[in-house]
Amino acid sequence: MVRWWQSTAMLRLTGLVLSVATVLNGQAARRSFTFERDVQTSSVWREIPRWDGAQLVGYEHNDSAGPIVYTIDRDGRRDEFLFTFEGGARIRIFNIAGSPDGEIAVVGSAYTDDSRFTTFLARVASDRKSQVITRTWPYVPRVTTFAPDGTTWTIGGLKNEENTRDVPGHFVRHFDRTGKVIGSSTVRVRGPELGGEEVSILRSSRDRLGWVTQDGEYIEFSLDGAETGRWDLPGHAGFLETTGFALSDQNDVIVGRFGKGHAELLELERDAQTWARVTLPKDYTPSWAWVMGFDGTTLVTHSETGILRRFNR
Repeated sequence: MVRWWQSTAMLRLTGLVLSVATVLNGQAARRSFTFERDVQTSSVWREIPRWDGAQLVGYEHNDSAGPIVYTIDRDGRRDEFLFTFEGGARIRIFNIAGSPDGEIAVVGSAYTDDSRFTTFLARVASDRKSQVITRTWPYVPRVTTFAPDGTTWTIGGLKNEENTRDVPGHFVRHFDRTGKVIGSSTVRVRGPELGGEEVSILRSSRDRLGWVTQDGEYIEFSLDGAETGRWDLPGHAGFLETTGFALSDQNDVIVGRFGKGHAELLELERDAQTWARVTLPKDYTPSWAWVMGFDGTTLVTHSETGILRRFNR
């Protein structure tokens, strides 16, 4: 989940972006999407949600005693609930994800009733009647996603116990359904090695994890946590000018990008080690769009008009 003001910051310095021809190394191939339909949501988002499985998942009223977590289905129907847990006096959500079965994972921080600071991973049941809270401090999970087997993965930072400094590095943690850590590793990224607050996106498919970092890299991992591939995103090294990222169960990777006054979609071509431009129907090419995720093989985007726009392969 990327906050609105952070998404604006990610669009900075567009004048420094390489030309499309240079960025794509002369790649001429174009993949096409066809327009399916629009879905009205009647929502104005300060925190940008994501599409997972068959629904949009998001949150609002963050940094409060009870943020609102909501879902929006394929027809625009909204459901919501108050996210709280015992002892959580002020809750800040960092990221949220949904499972194909309708469960929701939440990572964040909280000040407790006795003014202590903690971080957590929450797993909320699909009927919203129960949840599992795992206190993770001094680990600070920043992004999360569900794996196909129902376990959850997170990437984040590590603090010392006194909360006075960051431990250098980016840390991967794998949790089972009960919140127990079943895997742990570190990952090297370009840029600062501090695991503090960052803008990144973590997703999963049937056989892998995909992570777009804040410093312009796309990294894939197998479901045992081993790194299997790494690619630079188009643009100047060190600047992430993406407007969202989607990974389908068929392992299609789409990133959104703002360029030359309109939205651009790029698809990873692993064999060619490059990014191919994706074309949208001319009447549905917005000046700005956020890539929300895949609904099966259907790409879901959010346009500047405030609607969910769906495209088929």
